[in-house]
Amino acid sequence: MKLSVCVFTYNHAAYISQTIESILMQKSDFDFEIVIGEDNSTDGTREIVQEYQLKYPGKVRAILNPENKGMMKNNIDTILACRGEYIALMDGDDFWTNPQKVQKQVDFLNANSSYAFCFHDGLILGVDGKIADVTCCYDLKKNTVEFDDVISDVSIPTHSIVFRRAAIGGYPPKWFETLNAPDLPLYLLLCEYGSGYFFSECWGVYRKHAGGSWTGQHYQSRWLTYLQIYRVMNEHFDYKYDRYFKRSESKICFALAVDLAEDKKLKRAVCYFRRSLIAGSSKQLPDTSIFIKLFNFIYFFSKYQFTNKSQQIPAGV
Repeated sequence: MKLSVCVFTYNHAAYISQTIESILMQKSDFDFEIVIGEDNSTDGTREIVQEYQLKYPGKVRAILNPENKGMMKNNIDTILACRGEYIALMDGDDFWTNPQKVQKQVDFLNANSSYAFCFHDGLILGVDGKIADVTCCYDLKKNTVEFDDVISDVSIPTHSIVFRRAAIGGYPPKWFETLNAPDLPLYLLLCEYGSGYFFSECWGVYRKHAGGSWTGQHYQSRWLTYLQIYRVMNEHFDYKYDRYFKRSESKICFALAVDLAEDKKLKRAVCYFRRSLIAGSSKQLPDTSIFIKLFNFIYFFSKYQFTNKSQQIPAGV
């Protein structure tokens, strides 16, 4: 088997048919299987997945969890069930738009043995049903990405990646299930095996909605998940990439500080701003942007304080 398309789904009844149809429309000169990890949904997703399995026997293989395993365990088990030389990932609420997508990515990996994975850009479908002005990978210019790129500067949409199954030998590490998100840790493990290649074209759509496993989370949960990943993986790599993890920690702490300040949680905002400065001032990686951050934060904080006080001034004063 050349390729396994690995689909993760839970309560995606409104979207899963479009997801599967976008995979079935792929035109390739090789066989591929569709492996769907259905995590005991309660909204009818399972029944839809079962219908596709009956309609396409030998093509669609459903893993029907008897109980809800949770995102991390479901993702791990579905990936481990894949039999292809290459694995493509897909969330059950996203979809592909280019029928040549997997052919192009498999052809590239066949011809470039030093690359562990390849990915492409994607459109973003907002909760309002409109396509966003920005794309998933923003303005990424380079084609080849390495560990230091992926850790903080490169966004890899789940629906876009195809990687060598051989690149995840020993997957998952013991600590993997302790994390709260599977994608970035997997991508960093792949980067240890080889480089990644970026196709700048948009060949799929990332869907934002209130029930999304990532977009549906509170902003603090998302930022803290990044910090957890950095801490655990920095230790896993024996601090080999410590300067990159610290740089990323600085960026995330600053972003969290701004969000907290906007949320009027100023004490926590100051704590994370201070942590941002400490992480970013490592002697191993001088961060000249700290002063810009400091200015921006002081300006924002002062603006908030002034606005807050002005609201307390009696009318006419």
